[in-house]
Formats: sequence, structure tokens, C-alpha cells
Amino acid sequence: MAAAEVRAAFAFAADLAACRRAVDLEAALQGLPSLAGAEYVGAGELRRGGEEAIAVLPQVTQPYAFDAEALADWAAHHHQHPVFARRPDARVLSYSDFLSAREWRKLGIYSAYRRLGLRGELSVHLAWDERRTAVLTVHRVDRTFGERERERLETLAPHLRAAYVRLERGQEAERWRAALESGLESAGASVVMASADGSIVAADAGTAEVLRRWFGGRVGPGRLPAELAAWVEESRGAASAPRFVRAVADRRLEVRLASTVGAERLLVLRERRTGPFDPAELSAALPVTRRQAEVLALLGEGRSDAEIAHLLGISVRTVGHHVEHILARLEVSNRTAAAGVVNALA
Repeated sequence: MAAAEVRAAFAFAADLAACRRAVDLEAALQGLPSLAGAEYVGAGELRRGGEEAIAVLPQVTQPYAFDAEALADWAAHHHQHPVFARRPDARVLSYSDFLSAREWRKLGIYSAYRRLGLRGELSVHLAWDERRTAVLTVHRVDRTFGERERERLETLAPHLRAAYVRLERGQEAERWRAALESGLESAGASVVMASADGSIVAADAGTAEVLRRWFGGRVGPGRLPAELAAWVEESRGAASAPRFVRAVADRRLEVRLASTVGAERLLVLRERRTGPFDPAELSAALPVTRRQAEVLALLGEGRSDAEIAHLLGISVRTVGHHVEHILARLEVSNRTAAAGVVNALA
């Protein structure tokens, strides 16, 4: 490649390396057609498991080129595509590597290409395993691709694969994080990740309110309270998971050091009431029904949905519906905040 092309390829690779979200990848891929000498870029993903399902990846498909009808036509005949349907290959390939122009035009999948006026195509396998195969393609309207364009795409292929896999892993990690946070929230707990110096690296929505309620003005912005930070540091070498407990009247705060990842500590905070709440007092003081007050009283004790369901003799699903209505009536975003409202009344 010429010096200018090399610089452009490095810049593109840097853009791909910076991608953390689907929109980042979509924006970076806007620069791929000019690098590959193409007009359009798109991708398809085949997911397996029971019945095969084909999907066009929205984060890498230019919608102005691939209309819904052409995409549906392509998806219906994807098994005819000689690159997409074959065993994954690290090389950059074209359907013309396997079929003559006459053979290509006889296939049902050709109708999608004819509708869009596409003549040239180069494909890169992005990812493949037993669950799915993902392929990125670049297209030309008026002519086929030559070896020079293929070589450029060969150079960029490792960076494209890395960006795709990184994005996929990030999305999976986000799903796990959301599920974990939801699970902790349903159990009346909140979590915070803190660095060795007591700085808060990450926290869920309820953590700030819990810390303010128990440590008041001693909590600096973005930091653990000094007392809690000192306990975390002292607990670093403990053989078993230590617990920090603070009690005030009929309430207490429990903090567990759940894990240590490098220099960071994951803390789980849970508020509990040592004495029972009176649902009648709650329904009188808060905009909730008597039944919702019964659920809220147990929620304030740090009970899980399963525990509440058992104690009240109702289903877990019904408890969930009550919690949704309670959050709406109290105008709070999560059950930790709702429990905080109850504890504030104590």
C-alpha cells in the first residue's frame, strides 16, 4: 500500500480499537468503504440452535443501501451464499472465488444483489463458533474487486474481528451486570466497587443514598466514608469474608467484602431493621395501600421477594407487581431506595 493508504489504515484501526458501543462501531465503519474501494458495507449473522435464524447486524449495516425487501430476500436465500454458508475461513473471500458469473445469476440470492445493483463483493468472517457465524461484506455497484482491494481488506481484517468480538463481549458483560444488579436489588442490597484508596469506581443507583443515610456529611463525593474505607483496608488479608456492621436504634447496616479484584474491592451493602415495621403506620404515612404497606414493611427489613411471598402467603410474581406499584407511588427507582424511605420513618 502507498504511504497515504497505510496512514489511513492505521487511523481506521485506531478507531476500531476505541469502539466500546454499537454506535461507535457503526461510526467507525463509515470509513471502511473508502479504504476498501467500496460503496457499501454490511454484515449478516447466522445464529444456530434449534431452527436457524438469520439476522442483519444493525450496528454495521448501512440502512440507506439495504432496504427491508432486499434484506428479507437475502435472508431467505443466505444458505446459497458460497462464503457465508461455508466453513469459516480467515481469508478475505468473494463469491466469485467459487462461482462463475453465470452460476451466480442462477441463484435465488442473486435477486437481492440485482435489486441493489451490486456487482462486486468481498467478505470477512468476523466470528464463528457452534452458536453463530458473523460475516462482514463490502460491496461495489459498477465493477468487481481486484487483488489490491482484497489485500487492503486482508490488512484490516484482524482489527475488524477484534472490534466485533470486543463489542460482543462488552454487550454480554453489560447483560450480566444488569442481571446481577437486578438480583441484588431484588434482595434489598446495593453494591459498590472501590479502589484501594477508598475512591468509588462504580456503584449501583441505591449506594449513594445508603451511604448518606448512615454516614451523613462524612461522605465525600466519589469516595467511601473514611471509617468504611479503613475497614476495607484492614480486611484485605482476612482469611474469610469479613463483615462491617453499624447499628442505630432498631436498624443496622451490614457491609460485606464480597471479593477483591486486583486493587479493587467489591462491597455489598444491606440495610436491616432489627424490629418489625407496622404496616398500619406505613400506610398512614406513605401513599400506599394496606397490602402494599405489608410488602413494604418486609422490604424495609431487607427481605427478598421469595421471603416476602412466603411470609404473606402470596406468589413471588404478585410480590413483584406490588413492588412495581410501591416504587411508582413512592417515586423511587429501586427497592433499595424504597427500603430507605421506610427506614427514614423509623
